[in-house]
Amino acid sequence: MAGARKRPRRGVRAVPWHAYARGAIPVVVAAGLAALVRGKVDIADVAMLFLVAIATSAAFLGRGPSVLASVLAVAVFDFFFVPPYLTFDVAEFRHVLTFGVMLCAGILISGLTERIRRQSSEARERERRTAALYALTRALAGARDVKAIAAVASAHVLDVFQVRAALRICDERVSVDAGEAAPGVRVIEMPLLAEGRAVGVLAVRTDETRFADSEQRHLLATFVAQIALALERAQLADEAQRAQLRAQTEEMRSSLLSSVSHDLRTPIGSMLGTATTLLDSGAALSDEQRTELVSSMRDEAARLARLVANLIDMTRVESGALEVKKEWVPLEELVGAVMHRFESRLEGRDIVIDLPPNVLAPIDPVLFEQVLVNLLENAIKHTPAGSPIEIRALESRGEVHVEVADRGPGLPAGAEARIFDKFVRAGSVTDGVGLGLAICKGIVDAHGGKISAGNRAGGGASFRIVLPVEGEPPLAPAEPELERELGGGQA
Repeated sequence: MAGARKRPRRGVRAVPWHAYARGAIPVVVAAGLAALVRGKVDIADVAMLFLVAIATSAAFLGRGPSVLASVLAVAVFDFFFVPPYLTFDVAEFRHVLTFGVMLCAGILISGLTERIRRQSSEARERERRTAALYALTRALAGARDVKAIAAVASAHVLDVFQVRAALRICDERVSVDAGEAAPGVRVIEMPLLAEGRAVGVLAVRTDETRFADSEQRHLLATFVAQIALALERAQLADEAQRAQLRAQTEEMRSSLLSSVSHDLRTPIGSMLGTATTLLDSGAALSDEQRTELVSSMRDEAARLARLVANLIDMTRVESGALEVKKEWVPLEELVGAVMHRFESRLEGRDIVIDLPPNVLAPIDPVLFEQVLVNLLENAIKHTPAGSPIEIRALESRGEVHVEVADRGPGLPAGAEARIFDKFVRAGSVTDGVGLGLAICKGIVDAHGGKISAGNRAGGGASFRIVLPVEGEPPLAPAEPELERELGGGQA
């Protein structure tokens, strides 16, 4: 085609003219040395000097300059060192044989040297390709998503081929800087195929001669195959994660529906039955019976309210809508408020409260009260009536430790970690939807603390909370009586 540039054949490289000029230098040096030893050595030894010159040219300058050095060496040897001197005539036929040997040896040495040089260059090229593929494979192995793979692919294509690239993933375009268009630049789009299906396209901006070499095209194709495998791996991992999420969501939905349908139906059915009894037989009931039915209805309504409140609190925790408003709160007041709420349900139990005086904790009082309420209700629910419950706290090394412990049956073996998961119930108690401890963990985590569970020596379970103490608590104001006394003393 007219105007098209001829592409050089692979393995043939252009030799500059000054390489031919340098090829004559070893011959000139050999001629000088031969002139110095003329008459002292045999003519065959002089021929060896010119063979060394030919080999030197072949080793450092390539085939063309070495062939030229071979011809020049034969001519110089004949003209200056073979009688009759200063002429190209040959008096003896044996010298013609020497010339032929020198010329053939020079051409042979140049060919072998060129082959060795080419093989060395190919070995270095293979090493470079292997290193490039290893670096790409290692980088792709560390890329976990499509954007990371696109960034790795673009960086390595630019580093190895000196061209910019962009990655297109099906209908989703992953933006990678491809640079400004320049004259003579075109885009090569190579499909990324994995297991016979297209997972994307690698677009490379390059000129028409950049990938003229078949080795370069082969290396780019290998890059494309590795990138396609990495994309397939990322897509399969993403699909597996979505499938796992769907399975977990379905399992959670089933657990929620099962728990809610049972735990809401029970109090609602009890309340409906009690209300029906009061309406149908209210006049025939004694005051004691009527009070008992109303109390039962109140208890079931409170139970229903707790179930709904737990569901709402868990929704706030899961959605991230839980706002923690910390303030310095005396633990004594917080525990006292919780004990007052459970006053009727704690009758007949030995309650041990061990709190250091004047301990302040930076907490959200409303949320942390809910934590203590859930832990105390959990202890009441899972322990026999009349068994003791202990609430302890201490301050140590910038942390506040709070513990709620009981003397019940304890936790099942291996349940210490999963007891704080949603919809998990410990023991044989089926009351509740299994959200109380999950809510506790969510609130404690929002405070930057930790909550854990374990069994106690001698029986029972223990729930421990560790909260960080940041900053200094405010100074307590002086009591009015003390201020008056101090003021009176100064008057």
